[in-house]
Amino acid sequence: MKLVYQIPRNSLAWLLGAYVLVIAPHVGRLPIWITLAGVVALGWRIQVHRGLWSFPPRWVRYLLAGICGAGLIVGYGRLLGLEPMVALLIIGFTLKLLEMYQRRDAILVIYLAYFIVATQLIFDQGIASTAYVFGAAMVVTTALMGLNQSSGHLRPWRSLKLGGGLLLQALPIMLLLFILMPRIGALWSVPSQQQAGKTGVSDTMTPGNFSKLTRSGELAFRVAFDGEIPPQESLYWRGLVLSRFDGRTWSQAQPFDYARDGTVVQWPGSAPVKWESLVERRGDGVSYEVIMEASHQPWLYALATPRASNRDIGFTRDFRLVKRLPIDSRYKYTVTSWLEHAAEPQTLPEWRYRNETRLPGDSNPRTRAMAERWAAEESSSRALVARVLNFYNRTFTYTLKPPVLGRHTADEFLFDSQRGFCEHFANSFVVFMRAAGIPARVVVGYQGGEISPLQNYVLVHQFDAHAWAEVWLEGSGWQRVDPTAAVAPERIERGFQSVFSEQSGFLADSLFSLVRYSNVGFVNWFRLQLDYMDYAWYRYVLGYDNQLQVDLLTRLLGKLDAMRMVVFFLGCSGVILLAICWFSMWRYVAKRDDGVAASYAKFCKRLAAAGLERKAGEVPAAFAARASEQRPDLRAAIDHITQSFCVAAYAGDIVPELQQQQARELKTAVSGFRPGRGVIYKR
Repeated sequence: MKLVYQIPRNSLAWLLGAYVLVIAPHVGRLPIWITLAGVVALGWRIQVHRGLWSFPPRWVRYLLAGICGAGLIVGYGRLLGLEPMVALLIIGFTLKLLEMYQRRDAILVIYLAYFIVATQLIFDQGIASTAYVFGAAMVVTTALMGLNQSSGHLRPWRSLKLGGGLLLQALPIMLLLFILMPRIGALWSVPSQQQAGKTGVSDTMTPGNFSKLTRSGELAFRVAFDGEIPPQESLYWRGLVLSRFDGRTWSQAQPFDYARDGTVVQWPGSAPVKWESLVERRGDGVSYEVIMEASHQPWLYALATPRASNRDIGFTRDFRLVKRLPIDSRYKYTVTSWLEHAAEPQTLPEWRYRNETRLPGDSNPRTRAMAERWAAEESSSRALVARVLNFYNRTFTYTLKPPVLGRHTADEFLFDSQRGFCEHFANSFVVFMRAAGIPARVVVGYQGGEISPLQNYVLVHQFDAHAWAEVWLEGSGWQRVDPTAAVAPERIERGFQSVFSEQSGFLADSLFSLVRYSNVGFVNWFRLQLDYMDYAWYRYVLGYDNQLQVDLLTRLLGKLDAMRMVVFFLGCSGVILLAICWFSMWRYVAKRDDGVAASYAKFCKRLAAAGLERKAGEVPAAFAARASEQRPDLRAAIDHITQSFCVAAYAGDIVPELQQQQARELKTAVSGFRPGRGVIYKR
């Protein structure tokens, strides 16, 4: 038998289609020149197949490889890293198209396609991306099937059917291994540099920053409570505490601002630190699970006085949570918070008191003068806080489009514009309190959230970003004070989206976000359905950890031990393999019996009526020879029908089109074969 080394037309068509599908998800993160090079290479390969162009000579291929390598270094500035390595893999995939001539070249291209399609899951592991990767892998497998089919070029859809069937047969085993294999977590972490700047709340705050976040409808995190969801006005998701102020911008305190030894984080397993005892937690805690989107920052969001159960989460000196490494992909953590508490109610050390009341010497003189005068007039710090909040309530306006402030931000806001967003109120309030000698600081995070009616969990978006204040009061410790609530209480009680969704600046950067149309009943229902699918996908598939695995297997097996696990695995594997074998045999028998066997049975029945009965176990060829000897007048009809039956029943794997043709001829011939009525045969 002569070996054929050229690539079949069917396989080449599927391979070029797989190239487009594999590269498409990466186009948005690749330099434009790589995409253009891919289009040129694809067009060139098509022209080669049509016989209009020739393959590029070797020196041209070497030159293109050198240019692409230099382009990678210039474009990315390095070759090490996630994006450059994926781009290098895609460039190799593209250039290989220009020298792909023999089957072995096509096999190498197909293997490269499998690698590249899998890299998409590094960037996005959502349910839509996973479905797309599965579809692209099916097309790549179809190209592999076509490459190994002797007559696949005649029926290209047959290759797709075989490739899809092969992947579908592998799914049950894949699911079984997913359920049973030990969960060891990620073996490495590969941060995405192109997305490193995408975040919501930053580690500094300048008046005007938070109003920009109302332009984004991206999801920040989801929260599922173990019991009833606390009221909207209690959902203050603390992320950062800002204590340093340079006259315009707030930033985090330095480690030595909190502790003489610079220790500000207590990690699980480390020696207990004294600031844990500074928090008096009262009443019952609220337990919940947070699924946080990638922020590429280490800080986490939780309600007040949190305790996390994850081993890689620490508790900080300012009573918030941080992770050891930045969050470069979705991250799930479990927290218990005590909403009723007293944080650091003991007397502040003198050096801490100075840090929490410090202001730049020449900033906001009008605010300083007013604060000193009011502090002298009021009998207590609580009375002063109430007076300032009442001042906000009388004449100030909460708006998504605050005016730009100059050097003295608190002065210009309190005495001139009196129009601002949450950070304007928090900034001016903390400056006022510090000027009055009351320790105060800014807290940034998110407030509220949208409750999904499907599974009773909370969706917190970027536009829910919020800033508020904390003041230290003798005997009570750090107390949350939100001056925004004094001006726009509906924002705190009903949520940002329900109050300000009609204003022009809302979601200005998310024109195609479905959140913009949440007031339309069907659109909002569809949006929540999509979100729940994504939430369930992460929680039960991507978030399938050791605890979920143990819970599931305990329900299935009753008790976990090695013997039960082995028996369960072997039993399920056997059932799956038997089902696949039975289905394959059933399809084979059904394919053979589909009209062909019925037509031949009708032929045998008519011969039996004419006195020529087929013996048990007699093969068609022997029966035809015996019948022709007894009835020479029927020889032509008997031979033609028998030959058509044999080809239609057994030649499908060799020449499918011939099988179909002979099946049609068999049916026609048998319908005209009536030896008992004198009508011998008609075609």
